[in-house]
Amino acid sequence: MVRRKSFVHQQKLMVAGFVVTILALIAYLTLETVTDEGAQGDFIAGIHYVELDKPRRIRGDAIEVMEFFSYGCIFCYRFDADLQDWASDKGDQVRLTQTPLIGSDQWRLLGAHYYALQDLDAPIALHQGTFRAIHDLGRKLNNPEDLADFVASNSDIELDRYLIQIESDAVKAKVGLADRLSRQARITSVPQLVVQGRYRISSTVDVGPSRMLEVADYLIEKIQAERLASRDAPQP
Repeated sequence: MVRRKSFVHQQKLMVAGFVVTILALIAYLTLETVTDEGAQGDFIAGIHYVELDKPRRIRGDAIEVMEFFSYGCIFCYRFDADLQDWASDKGDQVRLTQTPLIGSDQWRLLGAHYYALQDLDAPIALHQGTFRAIHDLGRKLNNPEDLADFVASNSDIELDRYLIQIESDAVKAKVGLADRLSRQARITSVPQLVVQGRYRISSTVDVGPSRMLEVADYLIEKIQAERLASRDAPQP
């Protein structure tokens, strides 16, 4: 009789333990659903992205995604390949624009370097190579002469031609515009994305660099749905 009671008691404990485990699993899955809104539902303004107080008007059908970056930022380096692949997959749907953040004299120089490469129609390999030279090879590209030597050594662009371009009024104007755009969007760190001049996506605890593209996808779909609703709305 004692043995039977002991056996029944053990069975009850096992059942109770099983129920507790199931309840804990349900609670865990519920918590995951609540805390990971981006994966299970809509992304949330104020957590996953910020709606800008003064949106910038964007012309054209393609949705502009502007990345603020710097060659001096290792996180931008790690993010760049994923960003380029993502933009390529979007085709004509999205227009990717990269804008250097001018946070210091050195970053201003690297921003001028970016625009000089653009104006010289430099191969994309030089864009990617600039990241690698700084972060993988430890090259000190701290002045126009060092940058010119880097460019001439890795392309058909002549050293003097590069030096003329990086000091040109056209490049200086683009650097000035980049500075104004970053201030307007309140960009204080990189990488960050601004979608259609309206939404800023930052790399935070809630949104890592790779997840920024998921948020961008969500906002692009949101903008496209708004456009469709606007076209279908009855005209007064």
